Amino acid sequence: MSGDLPLPSDETLLGYILGGLSDQENAEIEALLIGNPSLQQRLRDLRSLLEPLAEEQLAEESQEQAINPSDNLSDSLSGGQPEALDLPPAGLIEQTLRAIQQQSNGPSPTRAFALSQQFHSAESQSTRVAWLDSLVALAAGIVVLSFLLPGILRWRESARQHECAENLRHLGSALISFAQFQPTHRLPAIEPQGPLSFAGVYAIRLQDKELLDTKRWLQCPGEPSSPWLANIPTSQQYLQAPESKRYVWRMLAGGDYSYHMGSIVEDKYQAPSIESSARVAWIGDRWPAELHTEPNDEDFELHGNRGLNVLYNDGSVQWLKLPKLQKLASIDHPYLNHHLKVAPGIGEADACLGPSHLLPAIGATRPPR
Repeated sequence: MSGDLPLPSDETLLGYILGGLSDQENAEIEALLIGNPSLQQRLRDLRSLLEPLAEEQLAEESQEQAINPSDNLSDSLSGGQPEALDLPPAGLIEQTLRAIQQQSNGPSPTRAFALSQQFHSAESQSTRVAWLDSLVALAAGIVVLSFLLPGILRWRESARQHECAENLRHLGSALISFAQFQPTHRLPAIEPQGPLSFAGVYAIRLQDKELLDTKRWLQCPGEPSSPWLANIPTSQQYLQAPESKRYVWRMLAGGDYSYHMGSIVEDKYQAPSIESSARVAWIGDRWPAELHTEPNDEDFELHGNRGLNVLYNDGSVQWLKLPKLQKLASIDHPYLNHHLKVAPGIGEADACLGPSHLLPAIGATRPPR
């Protein structure tokens, strides 16, 4: 997408930082930022330039008001026109100046005290100005943060979404490599029954073939992963482990993603084929099972309540916003089959993605130990 859109100008980027663009313009800039280090650096440079400018502007305004507050008040009361001042009697100013000059020529016992008072007054005023400068700087920092924080949060979520999509692409390549070595050209199958009957078994099957290069592929940066996901076992290691450890692996082996639970085709249960002509979801962000039938945006915290990444068999990763995902319930919901159940798909073109611990045959979770 970034190749189809022109790079935004500095003015457009400033509008993005300050929240002055439309939702569509924000989405276009976020799409351009993905995979464009030079544009990302330019955005950081503009943000760093904004901060001192905002501080300087606020400091100047505050200092002007502190130095001459009565002018602002009188202007506001008189509609911007200065008030007429009462002038002193003629000759009074000259007489006063001559008297001061005469006193200054001779010794005065109060002169040192007056100078001392003037010095302390200036020092006190300097302290007040320094304190005011600190207060203005603090206020400016808060104002700048209020401008930058929404943009920073949007950028963080966008970066996490992009990294999550890259993980899904890596897993998709591994799944294709697995299927190419199978006579049936099918993805890792979930056994309908037995100890390997859970959705997360796909990761174990990839580990059997040494196709899972790193566990980070199974971790979505938008969701805190369990520390138990230290390693993915092979099938042999899983079957030889005690039941307590197998239980943990059943819950976590699939990582932060939901996998295709298979389909019922002509009364037979089978894994998806890479030769299928239909567009089928293979794997996507994990969506809590309790939200499948009655989705609630408030209970969904992944990617800032915005949506999910889903990898399809054509290699594309589609970003599905939550409102759009709910509208797909009667068409092609990737987390529900055609019967709107969390269970294997009905036909080859139907997919239902389930989290690691989900059973494929009945679409229910294993009971807790």
